[in-house]
Amino acid sequence: MALNFLENNNNPFRLTSFAQGERWRAVVAVLVLVLVGAGGLLRQLGVGNQMVLEKIESLTPNKVMQKFKIGGDIEVPPPIVKPQLPELIGEILPPESFTAHSVMVKDRETGALLYRKNEYDKWPLASITKLMSALVILENNPDWATSTIVIGEDALDAHMYAGDVYTLDELWQAGLIGSSNKAIISLVSALGWTETAFVERMNQKARELGMADSVFVDPTGLDAGDMASASDTAILLNEVMKKEKITKALLTTEYNLYSKEREKNHHMWNTDWLLLGWIPHQFKEFYGGKTGYIAASGYNFTMRVGDGVGHVVDVVILGAESHEARFNEAKKISEWAFNNYKWLE
Repeated sequence: MALNFLENNNNPFRLTSFAQGERWRAVVAVLVLVLVGAGGLLRQLGVGNQMVLEKIESLTPNKVMQKFKIGGDIEVPPPIVKPQLPELIGEILPPESFTAHSVMVKDRETGALLYRKNEYDKWPLASITKLMSALVILENNPDWATSTIVIGEDALDAHMYAGDVYTLDELWQAGLIGSSNKAIISLVSALGWTETAFVERMNQKARELGMADSVFVDPTGLDAGDMASASDTAILLNEVMKKEKITKALLTTEYNLYSKEREKNHHMWNTDWLLLGWIPHQFKEFYGGKTGYIAASGYNFTMRVGDGVGHVVDVVILGAESHEARFNEAKKISEWAFNNYKWLE
């Protein structure tokens, strides 16, 4: 009766699975002691030791647990499957092979780091910051057909002018393809957010993604206080690659804006020279990338590329010495990774 009371599902004092397991171990221990004690008597009566041992084995905790359910279910631990990590078959490039302060290559499938240089140093992100802004903008599910007035000082960039009217989608394209600062600021305003509240959400989003070495102070990246490590930047890139609205823009080579107010077209190229082919490369798959530059950061770039046979890597370059160097160094380290690692299928 006592056991039935304790095992009643409606009873607030019902035993947990752990407690029930401990109870059965105690029961088994008592049974084993009884059988061992009885073994001497059985031997005196001529009963073989083998029979005693077989009886004891049948009542070990594992056997008992197989016969009785714990908490209504039999607990079976899930199998542990270890990922097959890429194997280095070549020589590691020395850090001085790159002008960039931080360089990192990460295997998308396993998360393995294939190359690292100062990957945990915080560094100004510049316009790579716009990727985090894009994630927060998407959270608000904007009506892309809605029009809004451009705000922001004209000195911020030459893609548009304060007072022009564009749809939110046009601003989105300008912000990610041409990296327009005024476009991002105008989008934030159109959502009804103050810049302070928007930046607070950017930092919350970073914490949610596990970007422990990141901090944001404005939505554009113009402030040197927008900082992240190469490791965190790879986390941000991975999240961005899940959003089709972002990746489509990152893979758009050029875009035209038409200002009704000025009756004038404005053409913009994507800032990613690898995408445009202005830096020649042999990548079979190119998933998109984002540039960034301010004086404090030097030349930044992050991208995702594949070798065409199922191997995909995320690349981060922070603080390269020139505009071309960031693309050439991203290309160099990616090609090195594909040529010097063996993926175990």
